[in-house]
Amino acid sequence: MVRLGLIPLDERPCNEQYPRLVGKIAGACVVTPPQHMLSSKREVGDFHLLENWLASVAGELDGLIVSLETLVYGGLIPSRISNDSLDDCLRRLDVLRRVKEQYPNLAIYAFNIVMRVSNSNINEEEPLYWSEYGKKIWLYSRLQYRVEFLGMTEEKEQLDAVRAEIPDHVLNDYLTRRARNHQVNLAAVDLAADGTVDYLLFTQDDTSEFGFPNQEQHALREKISRLGLEDRALVYPGADEVGMVLVARHLNRIYNKRPRFFTRYSSVRGPLITALYEDRPLAESVKGQVFGSGGLVVDAPQDADIILMLNTPGESQGEAPLQALVRTVDTSARNLPEFVSAMGYYKDRGYIVACADVAYANGADLKLVPLLKRSIPLERLDGYAAWNTAGNTLGTVVAHATARFLARELDLGLESEAAHLEFLLLRFADDWAYQAVVRTQIGTEFLPKHGVPYFQLGDSWELVQQEAAERLTAVMNQFCSDTILGKRLPSGCTVKGVRFKNIHLPWKRMFEVGLDVEVETETND
Repeated sequence: MVRLGLIPLDERPCNEQYPRLVGKIAGACVVTPPQHMLSSKREVGDFHLLENWLASVAGELDGLIVSLETLVYGGLIPSRISNDSLDDCLRRLDVLRRVKEQYPNLAIYAFNIVMRVSNSNINEEEPLYWSEYGKKIWLYSRLQYRVEFLGMTEEKEQLDAVRAEIPDHVLNDYLTRRARNHQVNLAAVDLAADGTVDYLLFTQDDTSEFGFPNQEQHALREKISRLGLEDRALVYPGADEVGMVLVARHLNRIYNKRPRFFTRYSSVRGPLITALYEDRPLAESVKGQVFGSGGLVVDAPQDADIILMLNTPGESQGEAPLQALVRTVDTSARNLPEFVSAMGYYKDRGYIVACADVAYANGADLKLVPLLKRSIPLERLDGYAAWNTAGNTLGTVVAHATARFLARELDLGLESEAAHLEFLLLRFADDWAYQAVVRTQIGTEFLPKHGVPYFQLGDSWELVQQEAAERLTAVMNQFCSDTILGKRLPSGCTVKGVRFKNIHLPWKRMFEVGLDVEVETETND
């Protein structure tokens, strides 16, 4: 069995649990550090314990995936708020050099994030001063890029006005931390250049077309190109899905496979739409995720192994919790019935078919899921996701579909099929049932009734968590009854039962949910 080590971005399920589940579908074991070693929101991971854990498992691994945020800063949020010196941060990178020296045949994959500039005054995941200056810093970032990098001098007066509204000590603190993190990213390129890291991904969390991150991306791409590392280092939008993508990449490498993806959109404009929190057309984000996983986008279905179906908006993306009010998604410029029919067409012809539901950010399309339930038997679907940003969703679906492709190529049996079904149901439970249905219900009904602020659950966290668990379980029990219970799987087994367990709100907030899915099957005589 292939054995992969993963030091994740933090302890949340998307970073720690999902890569393990994707690996299991393809018959691989993904091992992670105990959760007490990892970051939890603003709490810093334990550098010493993580280094000891890595030393203890490295000799038993076929590959190692490392979040540099965790290795260097102690986690995603700590990377935005810590005051660690550049020297200390660079010194922590040497851990990977020591591992590579001791195990030269160990494939090492590293990833790091180009730090975001959040367009809000919410400081939950940012320095405390973000509550007052967050939007102004975001605007300054945008204008500074346009004036100084793009030469749009007509906006200089506005830039100066915004700059005057941000205290020197606030902006200097922020820019110092950005500069430190950028130097770490540049140093990470050197890890690829000297052979310490076999493959390196830089992803951009919550970006836009203009700003500090864009300048830093340009500098990273320039250095990658100068050193001739384009085949070993990549920059594209994403964040929490990267662990899954690199699991897929390592498995493709181990088995010498390069799955071919053909993309099919629900709208003609779909490939050219720039999703919320991203900086490029959706089709370019797709290519980044597929290439990062070790796959290839092809131009015709007859050349493909996998059909990647993308549910895209007719005009522009909206937010899933607000989709009842959004008028730019479900327009005459897309055709969902035809889209779902095409999924069945490709499945009938033997393709692996997976769906990236990116019509909305932060949750599923409530128009699509009922159509899927009625038209596509769940046991025939090879992947689905609809969470957070388009990059998060795309990377998840690409990794899941890759694992299904490998499972077919390797002729893996019931254990793989059960792992696939559990991850698929987890996606519908999280991305549809929780993010698009339950979270909206609780936010509009339950929280106001109990006087609980949406962004500050506080002492009411356990009460809200219990309510979310009960509602989520009820929705998914009905979903399973409608779609999968009693159905015969391709392996010949029948789905006897599905249980949703350990439902929790990991960071004591409404934004994400964690849970386990357990599928019970019985062998047919």
